[in-house]
Amino acid sequence: MLLIRPFDPWKGELCTCPTKFTLNPYTGCEHACLYCYITSFIPQAFRVREKKDLLRRVYRDLQSFPRGSYLTLSNSSDPYPSLERDLKLTRQILSWCSELGVPVLILTKSSLVCRDADVLSAMRSAVSITITTPCEEVARKLEPGAPSPRERKEAIVKLARYGIPVVLRLDPVIPGINDNPEQWKQLIEEVSPFVVQVVSSTYKLRPDSWKRIVQVFDSAKRYRDDYCEKHGNSLYLRREIREHIMGALRELVKSYGLPFSSCREGFVTWNDLICDGSCFLNVRSQSKKSSCK
Repeated sequence: MLLIRPFDPWKGELCTCPTKFTLNPYTGCEHACLYCYITSFIPQAFRVREKKDLLRRVYRDLQSFPRGSYLTLSNSSDPYPSLERDLKLTRQILSWCSELGVPVLILTKSSLVCRDADVLSAMRSAVSITITTPCEEVARKLEPGAPSPRERKEAIVKLARYGIPVVLRLDPVIPGINDNPEQWKQLIEEVSPFVVQVVSSTYKLRPDSWKRIVQVFDSAKRYRDDYCEKHGNSLYLRREIREHIMGALRELVKSYGLPFSSCREGFVTWNDLICDGSCFLNVRSQSKKSSCK
């Protein structure tokens, strides 16, 4: 295939995702999140541009898409940048996937996804929306180009009302910035009636993203020595710190009757469901129960 590729997060030994395929309709991401990892391998990572001859190449790929698999949009960008309002590339791809019976997982921080609720509700789909904090001030600094937490919460509600399964991604958790349990509780309490799963992970340090983070958040500096476990190209927090963070969040999530999963943390036995939300591709959000593992 030309643009649709097997999902392979650097052959990470801690990744437990099923076999699946991924597509980024756009190159670059305008959210400009301080913690973003794509700046380590994409030039001008925070400038969004359309891929050359995208629709023709994607249509060709979809003709030979493996039956029984599913597609994720997007793992290294957001499928709903501001360009998408006019170009409607993601919408066209979703329409083709619907016609061809290709299930789709959406990963986004954009409320623009609600525009396509009509298409998503008529096909096998699920949407993961990332909200790192309910605090508007922190979010403006941490994710300066992204929609506000309020807009993202409103998007969760709208999608759920269309019967689309919505997963909350509360990640990455960065000690000294968004690891406040009271703020976790505030967020989960607001969205718990509308989401089917909560997924989280801790920040994975890379030199470029760490430099951006500590330039804005002095409070994160004191945790630098705790990033001492090397996995792939990133430094992880010490395991006991990750266990404490994920364990506390898991307990909170389950107190609201929701399934919890951590992503690429090594705590597989803690995961109630597959962490990418794919088990909801055959489920409408009116039912939060699923037996998929």
